[in-house]
Amino acid sequence: MTVYSFELHFVALAGEAVIDALYEAGWDDATVSLDPGTGGPGVAAFDREAATAVEAIASAIAQGRAAGVEVTGVNEDLVTLTEIAERTGRTFATADHWAVGRRGPGGFPAPKVRRPRVSLWSWAEVVTWLHENHLAEVSLMEVEIARVCEVADSLIRAHRLQRRLPAEDRERLCHAMA
Repeated sequence: MTVYSFELHFVALAGEAVIDALYEAGWDDATVSLDPGTGGPGVAAFDREAATAVEAIASAIAQGRAAGVEVTGVNEDLVTLTEIAERTGRTFATADHWAVGRRGPGGFPAPKVRRPRVSLWSWAEVVTWLHENHLAEVSLMEVEIARVCEVADSLIRAHRLQRRLPAEDRERLCHAMA
């Protein structure tokens, strides 16, 4: 089994019972950040042993829901060029050259958030590009967890957004996407 590190974001009611319920539901491998006095948004940082990243993340989500919290997201990691350089052990100049196509095979992922000074890239897209092009030492596990976090976060957000629509519209959209 492999240990996967990831974060879940959630919303919980106030009270010490929530922390106990999360622990009893299986979050004994997580560091939970939540003010039990006020409740509200919280973060759980996991180091979960599982056969796959999907199994690790899906089990944590299911356990959180069983304990009565609303899981609102998975850390879809947005990174700057500085963070890309740090994570790969390269210089900022190298990461910048990858991004603008002066180094590497081209095709570097586009920023998810474009800003004049500091744009943000999806770590899942960047780590996949790096791995496929053999430009940095990144493990398959790192690629796997980044991809699964990105997909899980998107699914959670889509599920939450769907609730804003009438049932017939949700059904129509789900049918169109199938």
